[in-house]
Amino acid sequence: MIMCPSCQHQEVEGALFCSDCGAQLHSDSLVTHNIHTNGIKSDVLNAIPQGQKNALATGSLSLQLLEGGHLLPLADRNEFTMGRVSDGQTIMPDIDLTPYQAYENGVSRLHAVLKKNSSRVIIMDLGSSNGTYVNGVRLKPENEYPLSHGNIISLGKLKIQFLMQITE
Repeated sequence: MIMCPSCQHQEVEGALFCSDCGAQLHSDSLVTHNIHTNGIKSDVLNAIPQGQKNALATGSLSLQLLEGGHLLPLADRNEFTMGRVSDGQTIMPDIDLTPYQAYENGVSRLHAVLKKNSSRVIIMDLGSSNGTYVNGVRLKPENEYPLSHGNIISLGKLKIQFLMQITE
């Protein structure tokens, strides 16, 4: 666990931003680590909802919303569209960000797509109105960009941390 220098909130190793106050947690020398539940104290692990506990234990891919800290485990699929749902919409996103103030943060109905092949994950903006960013760099629509563990994805103003654990 690491401690936020601003509010003293404890975060999981590898987190770049505090889920409580939003402060940056990393130092100048970033090192990527696999996230394991073995080192988490039992009282912290018991506070994690069962669905999130299973996602941490099995590894693979997750998205963590920086505001509120919600963990969105990704199922064993190779492609996920991300966006929000609105009335009368015929095509729904695989990852519905509506409950996380997606509309207010400028998330398009079909904003971006995550694609997984072997041990590589890419993201592609689907021509969204407010853009997709990775670590502050705006992506060109319809171009694939590789993601790494800990990258910060911004869909409009909605910030999400990409978490990846490769099981061997």
